[in-house]
Amino acid sequence: MTLLIPLGLLGLLSIAGLILIYIIKPNYQQKYISSTYVWALSLKLKKKRLPVSKLRNLLLILCQILFLVMCALALAQPAIITRAAVQEREIIAVIDSSASMRAATEGETRYERAIKQVAALSDEVFSVNGYVSVIVAGDTASVLAQRVRSDMRGSLADDLQQLIDENSCSYGEADMNAALSVCESIININPGAEVFVYTDTEYMSVPSGVNVINVGQEGEWNAGILNAYTVLEDNYYSIFIEMACYGVNREIGLNVQVSDANRYEGGDNGTTINFNTTVSCEFDEPVTVVFRNGNMDSGDYQENAQNVIFIAIEDQKQFFSYSEVFISLDVQDSLEEDNSFAIYDGQVPVLNVLYASTDPNNFFNAVLQALASYYAKDSIWDIQVTVSHDSEPVTEGYDLYIYEHKMPQQMPVDGIVILWDPDTIPQGLDISLGGYKEYQNGGIYLTQSSEDPLLEHVNADRISVSLLREIVSYDPSFNMLFSCDGSPALLAKNDGASKVLVAPFSIHYSNLAIKPVDFVPLFLNLFENWIPTTVKGNMFSVYEEVSVNSRGSSLTVTSSALENNSIEFTEFPAKLVLDIPGTYTLEQTTYYGKNITERIYVKSPASESNIWSTEDILRDPYITETAAEQYSELILYMAAAMVALLFIEWILQARENL
Repeated sequence: MTLLIPLGLLGLLSIAGLILIYIIKPNYQQKYISSTYVWALSLKLKKKRLPVSKLRNLLLILCQILFLVMCALALAQPAIITRAAVQEREIIAVIDSSASMRAATEGETRYERAIKQVAALSDEVFSVNGYVSVIVAGDTASVLAQRVRSDMRGSLADDLQQLIDENSCSYGEADMNAALSVCESIININPGAEVFVYTDTEYMSVPSGVNVINVGQEGEWNAGILNAYTVLEDNYYSIFIEMACYGVNREIGLNVQVSDANRYEGGDNGTTINFNTTVSCEFDEPVTVVFRNGNMDSGDYQENAQNVIFIAIEDQKQFFSYSEVFISLDVQDSLEEDNSFAIYDGQVPVLNVLYASTDPNNFFNAVLQALASYYAKDSIWDIQVTVSHDSEPVTEGYDLYIYEHKMPQQMPVDGIVILWDPDTIPQGLDISLGGYKEYQNGGIYLTQSSEDPLLEHVNADRISVSLLREIVSYDPSFNMLFSCDGSPALLAKNDGASKVLVAPFSIHYSNLAIKPVDFVPLFLNLFENWIPTTVKGNMFSVYEEVSVNSRGSSLTVTSSALENNSIEFTEFPAKLVLDIPGTYTLEQTTYYGKNITERIYVKSPASESNIWSTEDILRDPYITETAAEQYSELILYMAAAMVALLFIEWILQARENL
């Protein structure tokens, strides 16, 4: 028996109150009266009844105590636990669907081998009219079948065959803990269910009741590329390749091909450079191969250089840019998926910026150079700034135009435009300028007029101006970000190809030059929102969520690994999750008609290259004690007992009165 609400036993404290009432109950006092004959006779009769009277009083208090006990028990909700007995045999099969299960021998993968063994075991269980459940452990746990019986054997066989036909084994890691957690819900129904785990991982500790079947076969081995990247040093790239061989000691051929090497913006295609070597891989020991540019005697690489092989790049093979570094292993091993690798971050996209001013100031130059350094650090943008003093500034050929003081006659149509302190408004822009407003005593502080992504970390109440050109009217498509004494102080238009920022005051008549804390974030926000990078990075892991942006109205992701070979996005930022390793091409046309093609590489987890991995502990699916528990509540019996006690007490009280 158990108590569903144990706190209900606090009602037993009422017994102490009952006893206290009996203790403090007043006693009869002895009185003397004139005649004692009648009382003497009464005392004689009382003495004859005394034993029975004492017993009745004892029974009364016992009934009252028992009544309070029953009340407390009723509050605690007592119940009897019973376990449902399942007579039929029941098995739960967990199939490891990690990338290492793609290792094959004689054309059959470990994954296929596991599925066939599950099918054979299912037939055995169905022959005794038992239950079968099948769980596939990929990046998440999915239930293929739950407690099916022999009448469903045909459907289960088809489902298992479909796993083989669709080659549904994942390219990531297996969440075995999640799969065994699903097992718990079935074991709660039948605690006698047996768990069979089909995997290629050795577990040092296996819970009781769990059967681990290793589907790996003797002779299987794998050489794999675990990771690869390039490092730019002294204006030339070095290549770092991490690789390993699992199951054997072997000499592995390593091939590296660099495409479009030393190609520069606007130039012809570069050259192709090849590197070839043989790497001696010891059993299960990762090794790093470095094709190094520069002096091999440098202490930077020699320190802590265990299991590192350095190969000097000849002068004629040095490269400062590339479109792709493709790495491959010359092997015939059990797992081919990790025998190749690609790197695509060798060409930083160029962003051309024009700063046109008849009186250029160092402040704008400093901000642009700071942004150039910021984006170059992570190879996001190569910002090329052109400063123009021409009285008639150009209006084509740039991604971003910044005009200060002197404005062009026509608006550019191939980039983002910033008009700062305009003397006139270019044709094609519906804005009317008025006269100047001057503010004494250090100027007047601006007021934020609306919410906009451009204003993140920008505070208008810290920006003051002493001279402002009044904007009489403007196109309603503009959003007034800042105002000054009711007049627009910063206008922004973000409408497809038309992206314009207008500030009708001079840097020299504001505090921005001495307090750039709000000016720099404004420009950074402009780059992040109006000139977004497509993806931040060129390499991702399987199942990693990738944020995708576009500088146009749409973006297409193409790859042979995708269903229908492509995915198109029209809303940004978009979320992209890729479950197959390989190269993916991202194509877009900007609002200004520029075609942009970028590539990313998706890799499998390095841990899956080890096809003979070992883990410490496997989750225990029998850890819960609630398996097949059924509760029979006793509150009805408690109520009946309380009624019986009340009846007994009534009878005793009636006898006392008689």
